[in-house]
Amino acid sequence: MVRISNVALTDEKVLRRLQLLGDAIVEEQRQTKASINLRQPLRDWKIQCRLLEEVACLLADDISGCRAFVGWMSLYVRNCLMHSMQSHRVPIALAAVNVVGTLVEHGTCRAAVAVVCSWFLTCLVRLAASSSATSMVSAAAMRVLLSIAQKCLLTLEALNRLLRDCGASSAAVRRCSVEIVRSYLQAAKGTSTQLSVKAYTEALHRVLRDRMSDADAEVRHAARRCFWALHVLEPASTGALLGVLPADLQRQLAAERADSMQELKAVESPPAPPMLSPSLPRSSNSAHEDPHTLDATHASRTVTLKDNLQSAVASRARAFTPRSVSPSKAHRQLLRSAKEAPVHLAGDSILLAPHMHTRGEGTWTARTGALHRSAASRRADCGTSLSTAMESTDWSVRRAAVLEAQRLCESGFLMSEDIPELLTGLLLRVQDMHYRVVEVSQNCLSTLMTRAPAATQKELQSVLPSLLSALVRNTSHSRPVVCAAARHLLDRIVRMHGPPQEVLKAVLRAADDIGGSSAAMDLRCAQLLHYFILVHASLFAEISTMGITVRGILAHLRTLASHQPKESHHSGVRATQRSWITALSAALLVCPESFQQVAERLAPSEQEEVRAALRESFGLMNKDWGEKLSDAFTTGNERFRCIFAEELKACSMTGRDVAGTVEPLSGAIDQISRGSCASDMSPVRSRTLESASQVLLKFLSADKTFLASSGTAREMPEDPGGGAGHTPALAPLPDLARPATLARVPSRGLAAADDFDSDNGAHASIHGRGLASAQRSRDPVAHFLHQWAYCRESEDRRCALLSLATALRAGGATAEREREADVYRPHCIPEEVERLLVYWERELSGVEGIVHHNVRCAVLTTLQALLQWPAARSSVSRQLTRVLGICRTGLDDPFLEAQLQAACCLDTLLTACKPPADMCLSAITNCVMRWLEGPMRDAATSGWLDLVHMILRVIEQAQPTLARAKGTNRRAFVALPEAEHQRRSALTAPVLHRVIAVLNRLLSHCHVSVRFCAVLVLVGIRRTLGDAVMLPFLAPLSAVDMRLVDVYQDKVMEAHPWRLRT
Repeated sequence: MVRISNVALTDEKVLRRLQLLGDAIVEEQRQTKASINLRQPLRDWKIQCRLLEEVACLLADDISGCRAFVGWMSLYVRNCLMHSMQSHRVPIALAAVNVVGTLVEHGTCRAAVAVVCSWFLTCLVRLAASSSATSMVSAAAMRVLLSIAQKCLLTLEALNRLLRDCGASSAAVRRCSVEIVRSYLQAAKGTSTQLSVKAYTEALHRVLRDRMSDADAEVRHAARRCFWALHVLEPASTGALLGVLPADLQRQLAAERADSMQELKAVESPPAPPMLSPSLPRSSNSAHEDPHTLDATHASRTVTLKDNLQSAVASRARAFTPRSVSPSKAHRQLLRSAKEAPVHLAGDSILLAPHMHTRGEGTWTARTGALHRSAASRRADCGTSLSTAMESTDWSVRRAAVLEAQRLCESGFLMSEDIPELLTGLLLRVQDMHYRVVEVSQNCLSTLMTRAPAATQKELQSVLPSLLSALVRNTSHSRPVVCAAARHLLDRIVRMHGPPQEVLKAVLRAADDIGGSSAAMDLRCAQLLHYFILVHASLFAEISTMGITVRGILAHLRTLASHQPKESHHSGVRATQRSWITALSAALLVCPESFQQVAERLAPSEQEEVRAALRESFGLMNKDWGEKLSDAFTTGNERFRCIFAEELKACSMTGRDVAGTVEPLSGAIDQISRGSCASDMSPVRSRTLESASQVLLKFLSADKTFLASSGTAREMPEDPGGGAGHTPALAPLPDLARPATLARVPSRGLAAADDFDSDNGAHASIHGRGLASAQRSRDPVAHFLHQWAYCRESEDRRCALLSLATALRAGGATAEREREADVYRPHCIPEEVERLLVYWERELSGVEGIVHHNVRCAVLTTLQALLQWPAARSSVSRQLTRVLGICRTGLDDPFLEAQLQAACCLDTLLTACKPPADMCLSAITNCVMRWLEGPMRDAATSGWLDLVHMILRVIEQAQPTLARAKGTNRRAFVALPEAEHQRRSALTAPVLHRVIAVLNRLLSHCHVSVRFCAVLVLVGIRRTLGDAVMLPFLAPLSAVDMRLVDVYQDKVMEAHPWRLRT
């Protein structure tokens, strides 16, 4: 395409050229969509790329200063550019993002560029944070966003959207939004924008306060960086914010102050009063202050950051040599660095006083009493902080600092106020890269828990999950000494830390946090939970404790089994599944009564998972499982052995391994290791085993489907990894756990590491048996969810969906005829129907990835069968908004078959389900409002137009009269003879107000088809209800919109007078 120079063109000609390019892009997009709908060969996508490049070249000539530039961009470029950004073609999306980047780079009219960029801000944030987008598109979108922020081109509306995205449900969106806000604040320093930041101080404080306690670690780190960027602009406001933050967060911010100031290229100043620790008072006698400290403090105010860094490097070069040194020499080097290092955070950390120690064994001098009395004043005068030394880049310095902290703890001179900061530093050092630092950190932590148990237990409440996660990782360390110390610390926390309920929650939280990192870590978490169950057996008599444990185990089993076979490359997932199943069996053995009560309260699908896990654990997979039940508790002790207890017993915990921890292990560990079986720990267990056997027999006998089909199921193959257990027959549900039933849902980022090649026969037999017995199941929805995880291919999913549709149709057709005989009366559980609809919604919306069009058509076919199922009418009525959203997605499907099936679902919803008019109108308005408030609100697809037309259809079918009940705001329907459900229906004034409000917003939509559709619906409602009823409700409409409704009402009446008769 020949490019013409824009230098000699007038503003009008330049904008005309912009209009022609925008119209060409829209036409190209329309023809491409038409080709998809008609299944014709697609047009060349390079044409659209070249058109977008022409727009970028036009914007590169700085046309932002033209008159009416913003209006022309809004009319002719905005929608097509938004559509191109969301294209699945990577070159098209990159070209669209490049258009915005070119405008930001070459635009000189800041106001016009800021307004145009605000249109695409939300879409760019989604692209930058989306995991489904190509990395090139995400990187380009992030570069454009950072360029917008660094040039301070954020309007008030854009900044409000950005702050709102900081609280989005997606962690990636929150992280991206906080980074953009940080760049904006950092760029505002020294500009006129800095004055306007004061107007957003309260909102920024609220966002930072929430994000610094976010569940995602990267979001928390970005929020802390954003805090320091705001601190450079408004130190007073951040000081007020710091005062209301939790104590542990204040300490973390204080530890990161120096690095943040260095990153922001800011001159460090003495810390603000809120940053000071109450246990470290400053010396009041200024005459005895160290001159080196005064010089360093004065230099921190005057010299630049570069000079400060150079002096620090020179000091380190003088203090340390490149040779490897012994621990005693490292201690001397630490003392020498303490005299030369400048003091920047003299009052916010634990300070080391080198002159208080001898050069010998590390013991205290004879004058410990006098030194202890003057410790508070001397610690603020000289020396360097232990926290700063623990952050050193030299591992020997970090190790010496931890050893010094351990000596302080052993000697009893560690203040209780310093324990929180010391624990924070030890938590980081337990995860250190060098094994010697990890070793002494674990020893110091063990000493601290022994010397100050009360204070340590109090401060560990907030960081216990993180500490458990670090220790569980260390149990797989390459150094045996580190592994042994980590197991000993975990044993101490499990046995001695209280209350035990909090420790159990921390164990489950740690399993959720690190279980997704690898199968080995998930295995270690399962073994730790198994050990906790055996140590605190009496705790599980409480129903709540047993409930969160069972549901947490089920969540991890469901996640492990839901991974595709191609993602499993190692043999770890099989062993991990067996460990979680063993922990579930241990929960049954320690308290069978509470386990039975919890299992009976689970949903039927979750009960099936528990039964499958128990059959796998006790080896009851064959048809003669009843005969083997008596031997399951007497033989096969290898099945229930506690691996963590055996490893703990094998570790020789001596003073050489862990300093200061030579006490013997508890009796519980001896019992577990001596018996090698969790069910044979003491003679008293015989009655418990008897009870557990009866509970297991009763629970497994309740599964009629398994009893009927166990004769045809072949025996499961042995695990190829060499284990004695069988392949588990777990049928997990999709990862859509309900918040009301699951205590914690594990991370979905688990890299599965199991080879399922030997299990394909078992899974195929279970899947075939499930599809064959779908007709017989009394709960077809639960049965479908139970077997869905084994459907890997598109054809298998399609067959499973059609099998469910057949079962639902059979239930609807025979329910009335066989009601008295009770031959086939399938159950319907509302929670399972909700999970089914949520899963279908995610499938059709593309959240779970690209879905084959045959599967999408099968989903809509099964949805129609679900709508026709009488037992599910009440459940569908409660999820009406979600059902309408699924139908709307089907109406916009590129395949005609899916569109027709979605239209049939809408007809079935209005004719078979017959929801009340109020409920149906409320659901429709909810869907439309989500569309108008979402990122795709400018798109005018046929699905949204059909959904808006459905408002008129619902009101016309209801046929309400003009009468109103006296003293109320309800309008009764005139019940038609054939529509019995309408006698109970009523149309209320709030619902009509909401419908009119939504249609009023549609009248100002940017697309003409949407505005035209809203006018026709308003005309139809007015003709149906009459002017006497509708005129008060039409008051929110403007005079222009009201005139438009009057004109179209007259036109429609003249052309088709029979359509709108009341």
